[in-house]
Amino acid sequence: MRVAITQPTYWARTHVWNRIFASDVYIWLDSVKFSRSATKWEDRTVVEAPDGRPVVLRLPLKGSRLVLWSEAGVQPTWRRHMVTIRQCYGKRPHWNTAEQTVEAVYEHEAETIDEVCWRTFQACLQLLAPTARVIRSSDLDVHSTKGDLVLDLVKAVGGTSYISGEPGVSYLPLERFRQEGVEVVVQAWKAPVARQGLGDPSILDLLANAGLSSATEILSEVALDANVG
Repeated sequence: MRVAITQPTYWARTHVWNRIFASDVYIWLDSVKFSRSATKWEDRTVVEAPDGRPVVLRLPLKGSRLVLWSEAGVQPTWRRHMVTIRQCYGKRPHWNTAEQTVEAVYEHEAETIDEVCWRTFQACLQLLAPTARVIRSSDLDVHSTKGDLVLDLVKAVGGTSYISGEPGVSYLPLERFRQEGVEVVVQAWKAPVARQGLGDPSILDLLANAGLSSATEILSEVALDANVG
């Protein structure tokens, strides 16, 4: 049974959704410490403006960043993102496919960044309908850290295989995975490129430009490399 794990993600980029489609169980990692840096994308997404410029939408943090993901607050200005999203995709050929679902995310206030990310995830889950079972890590009695945490979460849900991104493999205790009989495979899927060249765009871009049927077909292509270590 394949398992994929990611931290909460705001309008996740396409590679995240491909990983979900390739898995039997997807774990929403909301029980770890919230982190924010220039290299992390969990609390932001990137969309493409009509002129091709990449536009980064980042959820504005309220309060301390030294908290769990489930506790990181969000400023009320996050709802302004809907205006930018509409400007970017309102005239795209398949925007009507996702418009109502996307707009519903911004209809009500939210208290935390995790809550907003979860809304965007549920909106896409409703549209794309992958078969993976979704579990929050906070609902599992697992309290280890770093690479051990990943392995212990996989074991907690009965997984026999873990889908990793290529950069993440170097942080995993691969020998312990082998000892526990859990295979590590690396996502080898090639992410789509937006109209003006933006690589691995937000799921919003794929839905607005390709449509639901084509987006599902693209995301459900399984490409995994088992030659790890």
